[in-house]
Amino acid sequence: MKNIAIINTKGGVGKSTLAFHVLPAILADRNFEIIEIDNNNKTTTAFMNTKILKDKITSLNIAEGTQKLEELVVTNMLDEDKISVIDAGGGDDSLKVIHSFIDQDLIADTLFIIPFMPDFVQLKNLVDTYNVLPSEAKILVVLNNADLSDPDHLMFVKGNEDFEIPDISSTFTHFAVCPKSPLFSYAASRNKETIKDLALLASQFTQTEILDYAKVKTKANRDSMTKIYRNWKISRNAKAYLESEAIVQLKSIILGEQA
Repeated sequence: MKNIAIINTKGGVGKSTLAFHVLPAILADRNFEIIEIDNNNKTTTAFMNTKILKDKITSLNIAEGTQKLEELVVTNMLDEDKISVIDAGGGDDSLKVIHSFIDQDLIADTLFIIPFMPDFVQLKNLVDTYNVLPSEAKILVVLNNADLSDPDHLMFVKGNEDFEIPDISSTFTHFAVCPKSPLFSYAASRNKETIKDLALLASQFTQTEILDYAKVKTKANRDSMTKIYRNWKISRNAKAYLESEAIVQLKSIILGEQA
């Protein structure tokens, strides 16, 4: 796959979480770009301090985005290693993006990711979006913001006869879960960065190394050392999240489709 399109005919399903946090972490070692197509896009300002996404985000309205998708036909041929992640807005924005992919004959080169939340209305939106796509489209369904220790969330994976919910995990060829975490909003709101940026500190330093670094950096100032250590612990949590079984499975599916 040369393109990854994140779509849903409704908003509020966490498309941007996948596009700007999870996928950049998965594709960190690849040549990728993010194209945000949304008449109300404001995402670029949310990641002002990111290293992972530096010079990789293009935010466009629908008219500009349609033109950009036409250019992808040429980009896919000239830059074979480049992966374009398209974050389409909800409602008509997603529908127009889907139709543009069809019109530009990009279906074969695209993995469509349909995220949905553990909610009955969201389940209907998932089905509606799935049915809009051509039968030959490669589709990955992602249960987003899920807490699988919560039975009310788990039934949107394994199904529930009483509520007439099918076994989603076996209904679709490709299905994955993106677990709930406060780290996404923390990284974006506090630091203006992604969860992958947040995980970098723990990737660079062990606990002993960060304490040694903090001691030298702060000239052994207790309060300043404590602040650095706390930031490292948060970074460690972000690193652990990205290495969790659910994200590893999601990565395996996506990179498998990229092969």
